[in-house]
Amino acid sequence: MNAHVLVVDDEPLIRQSLAAALKREGYSVATAESAAQAAQCFASERPDAAIIDLVLGDGHGLALLKQVRSEAPECQCLVITAHGSVEDAVNAMKLGAYDFVRKPFDLAEVTAGVRNALRMSSLEQRVAYFTEKARSNPISSESPAMQRLLSEATLVAHNDVPVVLILGESGTGKQLLTQWLHHASAAQSGACVELNCSAIPDNLIESELFGHERGAFSDAHSRKLGLVELADGGTLFLDEVGDLSLQAQAKLLTFLEQRTFRRVGGTALKKVQTRVIAATNRDLAAMVENKTFRQDLYYRLTGMTLRIPPLRERSADIGPLTLFFLREANRTYGRKWQSVEEPALQILRRYRWPGNIRELKATIQRAALMNDAEALALAHLPAELISSALAEPEPHSGSELVRPTALGAIATLAEVEALHIRRVLALCSGNKTAAAQLLGITRQTLAKKLESTDE
Repeated sequence: MNAHVLVVDDEPLIRQSLAAALKREGYSVATAESAAQAAQCFASERPDAAIIDLVLGDGHGLALLKQVRSEAPECQCLVITAHGSVEDAVNAMKLGAYDFVRKPFDLAEVTAGVRNALRMSSLEQRVAYFTEKARSNPISSESPAMQRLLSEATLVAHNDVPVVLILGESGTGKQLLTQWLHHASAAQSGACVELNCSAIPDNLIESELFGHERGAFSDAHSRKLGLVELADGGTLFLDEVGDLSLQAQAKLLTFLEQRTFRRVGGTALKKVQTRVIAATNRDLAAMVENKTFRQDLYYRLTGMTLRIPPLRERSADIGPLTLFFLREANRTYGRKWQSVEEPALQILRRYRWPGNIRELKATIQRAALMNDAEALALAHLPAELISSALAEPEPHSGSELVRPTALGAIATLAEVEALHIRRVLALCSGNKTAAAQLLGITRQTLAKKLESTDE
């Protein structure tokens, strides 16, 4: 959905030119010629960004700005004026304006300002989303491995550790742990800003991190703050840090060592108090050996390392996580899930979960959406997941299928079948109907096979 921008100016030509330029950028645009008309637009349309003239026929733009920032703080505002003073600019910024532009202005400068303002709005919305998510989804665990991790994370959160590295397979919850660390630390009053290093082209990484000044390169129509500066006093989360190029790694190392930076195209040296949390699912030590990751950056990042165990190593958490995702589904889909049947829970614990928590969440969400019940049962789980789980050896069971018989040979086909039937029946807590369903046979056939096994 395209962002919606409101242009407030009492000069028709300026309204028209700004509206045309913004529409070329792909935005939907509304215009207002007075403060009263603008207030009606804000109430009915809730724009994502606004351009407000400082001097309007029926009032002062600063009063409108104050009202907007009070009633719709998610709306980012740019103030424009032909008669503004330094005092006006300072007052506008104090009231929450994103930027202050003097007339006559360059249309490209204003549209770039709107683009950056919308980016800030998106960032604030993401921060609010993850703040609420961290509050509603606190990390808890019943597995010893995760309890050890949380003890370590608590020490990191409560102390001034400027650089943290989180290691873990894809889907283990590195982003969630970052949010937990941020909100459990003194940095919670600042923003928690995220950058996916694998999603940004190498030639834009420096600008994303440190920002740029107007004219720094061909498309730099206005000054842009980098994520390092936006996260000052808070947390910068560098996801997939192992995907940074060697050149970008060098710039990151310099910042981590000195805590200072320059915007691209700028000369002023800036200092920030930003905690950096980096995360990756890659083997950085092996990358150092292969010379695809800087050794000095590796040592700088690994001073404080938190390793999230994969879900297959924390089966005690699968039950609580499943119930949590079922409760989420209740809110999303209007369901009434209450519990998990033991056979289904055994399958969930036995499955290897290559996609970790992300895969578990998707599995439970799909089951909850496609079915309407109160207890999650085997029939609600994907057949391929059940088959894969049953193919795994039982915990601490050994290699029963190739055990020697009394004659010194390996187990016969009949013995293998009997062993498998006993396992599935035990998995289903003796429920023959459920066991037959898993085995793909009728209950009568299962009864006959059990009779022959007993003989």
